[in-house]
Amino acid sequence: MKKTLLCLAFAMASLVATAQKVTNDPTDDTGLKPAAGTFATELNFNPFKGNLSLNNALNQIKVRYFAKPDLAFRAGFNINQRDSSTNSGTPYGTQSTFFKADRKSTTLSFNIGVEKHFKGTKRLSPYVGFDLSIGTRSASQDNSNNGQTTSVKNGWLDIIYQGQNNYYTVVAENAYTRYGVAGVAGFDFYMARNFFFGYEFNLGYAKTDYKTVEVTVSGTNGQNNSNTDSKNSSSTFGTSLVNGIRIGYAF
Repeated sequence: MKKTLLCLAFAMASLVATAQKVTNDPTDDTGLKPAAGTFATELNFNPFKGNLSLNNALNQIKVRYFAKPDLAFRAGFNINQRDSSTNSGTPYGTQSTFFKADRKSTTLSFNIGVEKHFKGTKRLSPYVGFDLSIGTRSASQDNSNNGQTTSVKNGWLDIIYQGQNNYYTVVAENAYTRYGVAGVAGFDFYMARNFFFGYEFNLGYAKTDYKTVEVTVSGTNGQNNSNTDSKNSSSTFGTSLVNGIRIGYAF
């Protein structure tokens, strides 16, 4: 009987020692990091500004899918619509005036990419990857001023007055098409099972083609005319950081 108890005690002690060894092993990531078939999403926290927002500078909703524990596919999506109407005037008197401005804008952006995760430690999961992105924005404006109508395609115009009869217009918002590619590097640190915080930076190239702004003016005086602003583009290449700390969870 004593031998049996001693054998059981020895076996239990061996199991406890083995379990502690596995638990304390810094390379043992069992139960903390996502397994194959897991989805993950995240928010962005900036402690210096005290705000919580969606993931990146494009304000996208981001989702990752772990096809393997060390391989994840990522996708980001954003849609933003703005619609405003402004009315002003002096309806009384012999020289009444009325002004109305309607503005509409829709922005869409998509990102797709892949991440390769490395062994790291029990809680730390460093990764590298790349992103492909495409975005577009449409914009239009209609102004009515005492029977004269100004229609703007592919942009918003602001009137800058320098005097009673001295003014000029500037493009306040321009429609565009944007595309780019970026290499990314970052890490996830798992504070608990499937709950992590992290950081990410990238090296990328992006080009923006601005659409031609077309202005058409028609009025009660019977005169119609149109004006077209030249087509512009810009490109960027360099490093950037995802603003703030990424906080997310896997499910």
